[in-house]
Amino acid sequence: MKINKIETIIATRELALGDDKKVVIIIGKPEKFPDYEDYYCPYQIVGIGNENIRYAGGIDGVQALLLALNMIGADLYTSNEFKAGILSWKSGEKDNIGFPVPDVLRDLVSSSKK
Repeated sequence: MKINKIETIIATRELALGDDKKVVIIIGKPEKFPDYEDYYCPYQIVGIGNENIRYAGGIDGVQALLLALNMIGADLYTSNEFKAGILSWKSGEKDNIGFPVPDVLRDLVSSSKK
């Protein structure tokens, strides 16, 4: 399924990219797939990468949202900008940008703190 627009935005977060740029994460309201009982939660990362609207699917809206948050974390923590240490949250911490990560990436994120 291709999504061209996030219909209803439920949350946004701004991250700092270096000293003068920002990255905006936009999270949409979970919606039912058009032809299925399951749900999807759209999101977009603006300021790094290709900025395509992506989504995570789940059995219900809560699972779709949780999976979208993990996918955002995976996208951000594996980005070149995070690896270079130029992506940060308001706290200024370079190793915590405030999104969960899937268990398979947890060691990767932890190793950036060393």
